[in-house]
Amino acid sequence: MQKWTIYAGALVLAFSNNAGAQEPDDRDADAIRLDPVVVTTPLRRETTLARSTSSVTVIDRKEIDQSAAPDLPSLLKSYTGVSIISYGGQGASANVYLRGMSATQTLVLINGVRASSATSGTTSIFNIPLASIERIEIAKGAHSAQYGADAMGGVVNIITKQGGACADGRNTCATLTTGVTHPWGGYVSGTVQGRSESGVNYALGGNLLGTRGYDFTTPLAWGHEPDDDGFLQGSANLSFSKDFDWGRLYADGLFARGRSQYDDTFPFANEVDTTTFAGKLGAHVLHSDSWSSTVEVSSGLDYSTNFRDDVPGSSQFDTQRYGIFASTEKRFDTGKANHIFTGGVEAYREHVDSTVDFAVDSRDLAAVFSQYSLEYEALRVDAGVRYDHSSQFGGATTYNVGASYEVLPDLVLRSSYATGFRAPTFNDLYYPGFSNPDLKPEKSRSYEVGLNWQATAGTSLDLAFYQTWLTDAIAFISPIPFNVARARITGFEATLAHRFSDEWSSKATIDIREPLNQDNGKYIPNRDRFKATAELTYSPTEQLDLMAKVLYGAARYSNAANTEKLPDYVTVDFTALYALDAQSQFKFSVENLFDEEYATVTNYRAPGRTFNLSFTRTF
Repeated sequence: MQKWTIYAGALVLAFSNNAGAQEPDDRDADAIRLDPVVVTTPLRRETTLARSTSSVTVIDRKEIDQSAAPDLPSLLKSYTGVSIISYGGQGASANVYLRGMSATQTLVLINGVRASSATSGTTSIFNIPLASIERIEIAKGAHSAQYGADAMGGVVNIITKQGGACADGRNTCATLTTGVTHPWGGYVSGTVQGRSESGVNYALGGNLLGTRGYDFTTPLAWGHEPDDDGFLQGSANLSFSKDFDWGRLYADGLFARGRSQYDDTFPFANEVDTTTFAGKLGAHVLHSDSWSSTVEVSSGLDYSTNFRDDVPGSSQFDTQRYGIFASTEKRFDTGKANHIFTGGVEAYREHVDSTVDFAVDSRDLAAVFSQYSLEYEALRVDAGVRYDHSSQFGGATTYNVGASYEVLPDLVLRSSYATGFRAPTFNDLYYPGFSNPDLKPEKSRSYEVGLNWQATAGTSLDLAFYQTWLTDAIAFISPIPFNVARARITGFEATLAHRFSDEWSSKATIDIREPLNQDNGKYIPNRDRFKATAELTYSPTEQLDLMAKVLYGAARYSNAANTEKLPDYVTVDFTALYALDAQSQFKFSVENLFDEEYATVTNYRAPGRTFNLSFTRTF
């Protein structure tokens, strides 16, 4: 670890060497102060990020472009509260955990639409291309009062590229990106966006990529095959909207199909075709200046077919999900207090088509919810309650209450308490020989206290302390699942960002967590317990941006008995962006610059040194 300490120290030294740089004067501070960031995920309606009563992380398109990450799992892994468990590199199965909760206890949405597998309970995040993403909102902590099942650890809402007038004011523009990667691969993506003469905002995009990959497993892994594991993918995304005097019509959709290679010995399957789709059609109706309603119909698909040598294998798991969502929102004032009432209903049907003979292959869910928000001078309060009823496991009621208070200008304290639940999957309930149809939903309760301080226009600090208690957790006992497990997860997160000057900026994060199994006093396996990052950005000219990031991941236990550990690791990423002109840009990046050997799952190799060179042109 000594050489990695030197590398990390060099980056920290870069921070300190520039800490004495002249602070922007008041005029510069005013010039770089940005408009408030608006998010929709925590409350399913627009609210400002700074006054949120729960922790929210926003990843915008600029951050995606500056990252060395080739895919979504690699992008997410460095953010506080987020853990990625990956079974290899690009195209490999990967799961996202929020605040120590498992992938099945973390809700992943695409434009607000569920696209997870109803059998495994997870979302194929490896099959969601970065080229299609406009922004990502990560709402941490239980949000079942807003979204129902599976949002115990939080919600990851992936928002695809939206339409509208171009950044330079033109009504139509197009962007084309092409690039190569090593291990050898290549990609091309394009987007057309604009606004028609009739006022229709639109965005259409497509993406093709392929990579030879590398051998994901070690010789000790079950089914190891000494070959490269490649990935091929094609995807398309669209967005349409039009404003009227009475409101707005809109539609969003993402379709992706990927073929991934993995290791398993003959005659078992070693390739999988994965299809991901999420789409919705909605209307937002303005009844008056203070009253509006929303109606949406949606569909989410997750198809998975395994095979070897183009011969279909024995496992096919296809999930189809169709839903409807309706809500109404009323605002009114009483003196200095502003009140917001929201009520709504949601219903969807899940159907599974599989080579496995499930005793039940479909289920219906219906829910009713309400929320209330109060804004009174420096105080804001959010509260909500939701009742879900499933044809499989019966009913579940969840609620949340939170508050934020601006004690000083730009210094906001926040706290929240929420309950959550996870619905048992079809595998949990009906997989032959490994299921229990009498399972109840897992339940959680959690609280958080936090602080957000915009100390200056160029300096911000966010702190959060949280605890979550999990009951009726599903555990497998030789080999049938039962509601027996209990857990307590305690954590602390900190993010500090600072702009030293027009040329230099930085960010540092710390993520500390104790994921404890209360039944045996052991740590829950495959959970981050400590993670830290340091980033430095240098922009010597208007054309050139240089970025470096160091990520330290502490050792984690890999089995329930806590007798085996995955070692700690340090990775360094580098990105250089060079603009030839206002329409053309080169990008060169290296992920894991020093080729650190590490793993997030026993006997599965994480990506080594990966190069990327691309060219983007806007027309």
